[in-house]
Amino acid sequence: MNDTSVLATCLARLSWPPERLAREINRRCGNGTISSKAPYNWLKGACPRRRLPHIVATILSDKLGEPIAVEALWPEHFPSAAPQCRRIPAQRRRAAPGRRPAGQEPLTAAVDWLVADEALPPPSRLRGDEIPAVAIEVLAARIQQLRRLDDSGSSGLVLEWALQDLQWAEKLAAQYSYDAPTGRQLHRIIAELGQLTAWLTADQGMDELSSSRFLAALGAARAAGDRPLAAYIISCMSYRAGWAGRTDEALRLIRIARKGSAHEDMGIGQALLATREARAHAGLGDEAACQRALDDAAELSRTGGPSAEPPWAYWLTPAVMVADAGRAWLELGRPDRAEGHLTRGIELLRGGQPRNLLLHSASLAEARLACRELDGAAEAATDALSLAENVSSQRAHARLTALRRRFVRYDAAVARDIVQRADDLLAVDPARAAG
Repeated sequence: MNDTSVLATCLARLSWPPERLAREINRRCGNGTISSKAPYNWLKGACPRRRLPHIVATILSDKLGEPIAVEALWPEHFPSAAPQCRRIPAQRRRAAPGRRPAGQEPLTAAVDWLVADEALPPPSRLRGDEIPAVAIEVLAARIQQLRRLDDSGSSGLVLEWALQDLQWAEKLAAQYSYDAPTGRQLHRIIAELGQLTAWLTADQGMDELSSSRFLAALGAARAAGDRPLAAYIISCMSYRAGWAGRTDEALRLIRIARKGSAHEDMGIGQALLATREARAHAGLGDEAACQRALDDAAELSRTGGPSAEPPWAYWLTPAVMVADAGRAWLELGRPDRAEGHLTRGIELLRGGQPRNLLLHSASLAEARLACRELDGAAEAATDALSLAENVSSQRAHARLTALRRRFVRYDAAVARDIVQRADDLLAVDPARAAG
């Protein structure tokens, strides 16, 4: 056994035997993925197959609270990206003493981005074959294609596809040569692919993996010198924290994103940040602050910015803003105000973004139930359940399961029909979910 390897050192810091690492991999990837003794071979120098090296690096990074690169774990199999690492200031490379709580990692990275005195030097690499310009063009086009494919509800397929493209882009950055302009483009692509895969893993309920991907995406956006994209990534981390009930963290993150991009030309992206701040205030029950943020979002939606929208903002429309405002009012316990916004947003969204339609239809059903409009709630729930037949999303599954529990409380034929449809679709065990 090589007790001096990075892998051995990481396991020692965690006080993990190799079998514990095997259990973590099988928990994340499915029982039977590897044998309990496989990590012993890795400690002797063997390299796992396919994507397992990256999964191991992600698990160790999550558990140790600091980035562990796959190149460090298996240097003979993965070329080092040392030219990029040299540009990171020494104080940022230093590991914090002890383990940092996972919830603080996004905040630390966001604050570092906000208070940075100067931009990082443009990324470039002198060694290796030169990256063909067409490779950058292909990757950029693929990102937009993958985003639009995700709009159709095929998130599982898109996640696998995007992960492969991300791995390819990272390989280009680590092994090929490129000048500063190409380096900025390449790292912007890595950031966008990282944001997309982080968002999709969050949607599928893989919280720790999503966190590490968002942090990596933010680092790539910083390397690319793209502050609007970095602010967008931080806003996504804020939104994800809100899903998980970490409302204080959600508010701090979105305030950092807005402050750090206040003078950037983001077009409607600035309105998105304001809407997400409204959602964070709603989660904390602060109606006045929520209303101020919604007013900001409405004004920013009207004025926009002087230049073209960034590529990642293609999905932002007035429909999205209106429906999100409805969700904010629902979270504040104001279903009467939420219903009008949600109804209008859903009408504007018809024909596109089925996952958003599903989630907002479920919210409309919740709002109508809170207003004791059972028939209207059942109509909205029927729409949500119909959309769910073609949408793969753990987040949507959880929302529909919670909605089902609300309908169980009503002794009416229309409510029983919704419960039965939900049971058929979600494979719910009525004996276990009767509450």
